[in-house]
Amino acid sequence: MNVHALSQYRTIDRLAARIALHRHSTNPRPWHDWVRDHLPLRAGQRVLEVGAGTGALWPQPVDGVVPTDFSPAMCTTLRDKGFGPIRCSADALPFTAGVFDGAVACHMLYHVDEPADALAELRRVLRPRGWFVATTNGAGHMAELWDVARTVGLPMAFPEAANLSFNAENAVALLGRHFDGVEVIRYEDEIRAPGVEPVVAYLASCLDRDATDEELAALHDEVARRRDFRVGKHSVLLTAQG
Repeated sequence: MNVHALSQYRTIDRLAARIALHRHSTNPRPWHDWVRDHLPLRAGQRVLEVGAGTGALWPQPVDGVVPTDFSPAMCTTLRDKGFGPIRCSADALPFTAGVFDGAVACHMLYHVDEPADALAELRRVLRPRGWFVATTNGAGHMAELWDVARTVGLPMAFPEAANLSFNAENAVALLGRHFDGVEVIRYEDEIRAPGVEPVVAYLASCLDRDATDEELAALHDEVARRRDFRVGKHSVLLTAQG
């Protein structure tokens, strides 16, 4: 996992702030529900989730689903919710080959140093013709937030979506090296922020340190200046077979 991710996920607070802003999305089908709609999950299957975070994908623990995360804080949160997480990195999975029927990697492959290494590992632990689902972002995703950050000189820890190491633009090619039948589905959505604070909290969460009072004040003023603040999204789900 890269150095920025290690800093970002030392606690759950930064991730929680980002999830909170997405609650103001306009798509009537919430993101995590929509992702689950596209999982070919069947009873009796053993499914790996890498980078499970706080377990937001699942309303409750699911038989056969094995969540993993590199962050001790995320693993603690998963355990507190009744999951049985395994702490590991997606590019060094502690499982024998072919033991999973399916695997899920939601908005996390750009956090490993080399996404191709993680994809090779995921393919290794899947049985022949096992299924894989990944999600990520693409060009223009939440560009309005990055514009605010540039305007006030906020040093964002993450690159813009188009520059992620695993994004909507390069994901098909990266997956195609290890999987067959890659398909892409776009999630149509935008955020309509109800006020300034959720946007400021999101942007402050994207630093590798705590925001200063001056930075928070500058963010507040800049977001307030942009009335009826809307944030466009470009999120995709990819399906493939081992």
